[in-house]
Amino acid sequence: MMSQWTKQMFMYSGFMCSCGLYEFGGIFWMTYFNPFLQAAIGLNSVDIGTVVLIAQIVDAVSNPVVGLLIENLRIPLLGNKKGCHLIGSTLIIIFFPFLWMNCWFCSSKTHSVVYYSVIAGVMNALTPFIFLPHLSMIAVLSNNEKERVLFGGISSFSKQFWGILAYMTMWILIGSDSNRESDLGQVLSSKLQIASYIVVGVGILATLYFHASVFYVKETKHDPVRSEKRRLLEDFKVLFRNHNFYILALVYFLCRSELTLYNVYQVFYFEQTLKLQKESIAYLPFIYLSVAGIGSMLVRILSKYLNPMYTFLIAMVLVILSGLGFMFQPIELGNVVIVGVVIFSLGSGVLYTLSLFYTSNLIIQLKVSDVAVWGAYNLLDRILFGILFAEIQQFRPCPDSKVCCDECSDFYRFIFGGGIIVIAVSGGVLILLHNLLIKRQQQRLLAPSDTVTPVDIEEKGSPSDLVIENQHVKEDVSSHLPPLKILPIGSNRTSKVVLTMSNANLSAT
Repeated sequence: MMSQWTKQMFMYSGFMCSCGLYEFGGIFWMTYFNPFLQAAIGLNSVDIGTVVLIAQIVDAVSNPVVGLLIENLRIPLLGNKKGCHLIGSTLIIIFFPFLWMNCWFCSSKTHSVVYYSVIAGVMNALTPFIFLPHLSMIAVLSNNEKERVLFGGISSFSKQFWGILAYMTMWILIGSDSNRESDLGQVLSSKLQIASYIVVGVGILATLYFHASVFYVKETKHDPVRSEKRRLLEDFKVLFRNHNFYILALVYFLCRSELTLYNVYQVFYFEQTLKLQKESIAYLPFIYLSVAGIGSMLVRILSKYLNPMYTFLIAMVLVILSGLGFMFQPIELGNVVIVGVVIFSLGSGVLYTLSLFYTSNLIIQLKVSDVAVWGAYNLLDRILFGILFAEIQQFRPCPDSKVCCDECSDFYRFIFGGGIIVIAVSGGVLILLHNLLIKRQQQRLLAPSDTVTPVDIEEKGSPSDLVIENQHVKEDVSSHLPPLKILPIGSNRTSKVVLTMSNANLSAT
């Protein structure tokens, strides 16, 4: 028999491996697909923007569809989350190598655009089968807020862990190239095909380990008091009526976009703006993810001493400082950019982890389907970033050139540095707004008073959606009170409930 500690370690490591194929292969997609299409295939910046936008739209549409499948499919032995995860992993393993192959039957640039749009679209349609079950298990496997912070940290750390392996792989492949004079297109074309087969092998091992170590996932463990399960569409209605859902959706989008923008343009910034050696497109991302992994795990320690909002704002300042460094660093300083990379890594890792923490709390508080929340978030994330990337590509000074011109150098400097500053500041403003709304809600529900008076309860939509409009409860005992059982009187939409206090306890009469 395994000890409880051993079972937990298997569960934690298995949870980390559940996103192994997605994160390991996703690093190659985010970091090298854009330069691969430009430098190796020869597509112009507008065509690349079209390919990525199509892939992002497919990804956005597939997220709620896959969310519905995960919520409603009943797969024997595995359950819906693990079953859909296995289906998606198998199909991605089959299609991933085609993403990095030269299109041998494409006789024109238009054919190449169609080919890579289709393959990228298929890949993005399959990734939610891995990503959504992984994120939804944060709320399912955790028992309290501290565990949600832990699983959020593991999720963020796993992103860095698998990314580190990916960049180590690319670093070794590029470093083994005996021809140092090869241009960027030749290097990417040959090395990425080899890397795709490595992704397939690693993905198989990670998927098998996840399914072997996480034995069973209870689908509604986070909501044991729900008498009957809401349908997924009803959960969407609950979400759409909540202001914090929109705010945290934008925070999640900004935290992910910050990471994605960095990954998409770092190859051009390091190799063509700062004129660093080709190995820099592997070892600098390796440093970035190594430090970001440490930063994401520090969130759990910081959460013991600091309010999550203050931690978020401190991380935001770090990202702003790194963005300023990227914008104004002289070419002559070269590898001094490592300092900016380290600072950005710490800040961005904390921001992303906290975005997962805030969202997991929202799922628990609203008692909605975790798949509904993550599906909606990823729908917003994919569409908005696809539009953002396509628009950025429109402004590239020399769209038809495989290499970077002088104007392009300044363009990448502005996008790489200035872009993450704007995103970080926007995220900080939204977190302040979120906490302001939370405080106002708490003040309405827990206004200080020595007595407890009758309260009005407004029934909205269904008996499960009762909102207390003006509840007067003494604040110093509110944390020790048992749950209230509310008994509506009559059939009016507004019911009166009389509360009395006795020995620091509340009861409804």
